[in-house]
Amino acid sequence: MQRLLVIAAAATGLLTFPIGCTTTRTSDTARTGIEQLLISNAVDQALEKYDFRSLQGRKVFIDDKYLDSVDKGYLLSCIRERTLYNGAQISSKVEDADVTLEIRSGGVGTDNLETFVGIPNMSIPGLLPIEIPDVKIWNRTSQTGTAKLGILAYETKTGNVFQHGGQSLARSDDTKWFLLGIGPFQSGTVKSEVESASVNPTAIARSMPVQQSTYLANDNASLHPAQPLHSTQPMHTMQTTPMNESPIYPASAHSGLYR
Repeated sequence: MQRLLVIAAAATGLLTFPIGCTTTRTSDTARTGIEQLLISNAVDQALEKYDFRSLQGRKVFIDDKYLDSVDKGYLLSCIRERTLYNGAQISSKVEDADVTLEIRSGGVGTDNLETFVGIPNMSIPGLLPIEIPDVKIWNRTSQTGTAKLGILAYETKTGNVFQHGGQSLARSDDTKWFLLGIGPFQSGTVKSEVESASVNPTAIARSMPVQQSTYLANDNASLHPAQPLHSTQPMHTMQTTPMNESPIYPASAHSGLYR
């Protein structure tokens, strides 16, 4: 009887003794971080070919009614940032703007490509079918991001072209390769961007304002690359960033919005 009581007391103690366990739950976003970096990288490269300096001192309305693309918010915010950093004002109403920027996209997305050296997956039919898996000695996966953007700049009130524009195409890439299952060994623009940000976290910060200078026309009145086609100011008072200085966002090397 005493032995039964001891066993019952021990069981009761085990039941009342606090016992804990933890469960870790992991999840993934619908879109991978690499995919988003590929697109944003391509968008940044495409917009760097646009000369925003000609908008200096103007009220600008950004028209996105023809823009239909993935990551539309990031694209528009980048355009707003470059517009503001180059001395323009963003107008919320089209009737208050001097210049309208009409934004469009010809293609914003990613593509995947895989190549390998080895034996591909195959099935051998028969009474007992045999499934042979992939045997990859060397394989490479490449993912590219593409951004084709167009910006039309025109004078809001007259409808005249403010400056020559067009399309800009840029691509980013992320490549991983494996040798006998060892890897991945990574290369591409995304890897460079991540490494640069890791080494210098402030590398992408842009806090220096655009400097202003007076534009002087030469004898044959040729236009500075940042000079609009239809200016309401005399050419000798047009405010631009001098070509021998480095603007926050590089300008084109020829007349027009894109280089």
